[in-house]
Amino acid sequence: MKNIFSALCLFAFIGFLSSCSSSRKAGKNYVPFTRELKDRLEMENIDIKQVQFYVDQKLIMSRYLDDNKAQVTSGVLKLENGRYINEVIVNPFTPGVCEDITNGNLMISFEKGNNNLGFGLGSNYSANQYVLYGFEWKNGTAVVNFDNNKFRVRCGTCSDVASARLMIKKSVVDKFQKKTRVLEGRKVD
Repeated sequence: MKNIFSALCLFAFIGFLSSCSSSRKAGKNYVPFTRELKDRLEMENIDIKQVQFYVDQKLIMSRYLDDNKAQVTSGVLKLENGRYINEVIVNPFTPGVCEDITNGNLMISFEKGNNNLGFGLGSNYSANQYVLYGFEWKNGTAVVNFDNNKFRVRCGTCSDVASARLMIKKSVVDKFQKKTRVLEGRKVD
């Protein structure tokens, strides 16, 4: 019986490790979108609206609804403690497109409609990267404008929604890398 229990624990541990490694592998194919990458796009006259963007964290947006306003246009409608909650989830590495640039923030849409999320240059350690833009920050959450409503957003895979970064696939960055060739020189015959 002890051996069976040990074997089950070992399989559970291996399963846990493999699930963690698969999400890390997915993240290795992406790099943060930075100020330098944006500048390169502008120098090359590449339309930023043609770049495929991703967010690296799970974002959970929610807002409370009155009983009279139980209509939901996007997301999931939940009943919690007698109150309706409209919840919208953006999973990690969900593809998005830049619809507009407003006050230096990239307005990224993960579905059609009037539902952009703003990403702007961060501060401190992420000053060069585009992170989720919000206001009324509180305990690792923020308020965002989404689908013409205010939602409180939290990170489902991290402790602070300020960690949610805008990403692009690594192959896109590789195309911008400069090619260098060193000449060996030439001697007189």
